Amino acid sequence: MKVLLQRVSRAQVTVEQEPVGTIGTGYLALVGCCVGDTPEDVDRLSLKTATLRVFEDAEGRMNRSLQDVGGSILVVSQFTLYADTKKGNRPSFVQAGDPAVADLLYRRFAANMRTLLAPDRVATGRFGASMRVELVNEGPCTIELLSEVAKNPPASARPLLPMPKLELVPAETDDQIARLRKIAEETWPLCYGDIISSDQIEYMIEWMYNAETVRRQTADGTPFYLVRADGEEAGLVSFDMTPHAETLDCELHKLYVLPHYWSRGIGNWILNQVCEITQRQGAGSVWLRVNKNNKRAQKAYRTAGFFQRQAICTDIGNGFVMDDFIYRKHLR
Repeated sequence: MKVLLQRVSRAQVTVEQEPVGTIGTGYLALVGCCVGDTPEDVDRLSLKTATLRVFEDAEGRMNRSLQDVGGSILVVSQFTLYADTKKGNRPSFVQAGDPAVADLLYRRFAANMRTLLAPDRVATGRFGASMRVELVNEGPCTIELLSEVAKNPPASARPLLPMPKLELVPAETDDQIARLRKIAEETWPLCYGDIISSDQIEYMIEWMYNAETVRRQTADGTPFYLVRADGEEAGLVSFDMTPHAETLDCELHKLYVLPHYWSRGIGNWILNQVCEITQRQGAGSVWLRVNKNNKRAQKAYRTAGFFQRQAICTDIGNGFVMDDFIYRKHLR
């Protein structure tokens, strides 16, 4: 991964004659991803960007960081940072990362910067769009940051980023309910793409996330929430608010975190919130279903204190089944 930092007094990015991101003092950050880049690459460069000391102190020396000066950052994707000009006159971009993966890493970088700075100090361009970028480079000062974690893993532990500011927002309006579905459409292919067919994914999303179903389940005591991190949507969750009268348990129906927020502790925070809320409502345990082949999710639930109890297979229509394990966590 490459990040080209330009120290600016102002910068702006425009798409189709509309300004989409504007900052004052800070950095214009051109971000390029290459084949093999990982979230660890992004996290290390995010921390380096926030703490790099290239702003002048009272004595005129480069001795202050973006965090120190309260500066802002405009993050713009640029795959041409990986142009190879060794042969011929037409650059090759074979080292540039796959656009779908690069988009996630780019969004992770922007999300990290919102946590490290503040949401109102981070602006972005639009991934994949044709953009017009204007800037005043102060100094001039332009610095390239490189991360090679994927190729040369460091001996040190993965950098620990601060937790973003998290909140649960009830999904009540038509727009909020539509956002639930968009989050499902973004997360499900990554979570289940190698487990169930694309036809089943499409069928289940329509079945579970259409507006009528969401409103009915909410009215029946199983509300849906958008999860926000530093003011941006990071996932969704839905769970029973009232314990079952006989078993005194609550079901956690859905929990998904957008992929560019994975490995930030957000899923564990959501689980803790669900357990705390349901326990206050009198629940003695929380249970959930997880696909038998979803090893990543099973590991996360075990780490959070859930234990596998039984197997269950349910016919959901259209020739599809949900083949799951039941995981349960006791609250007292």
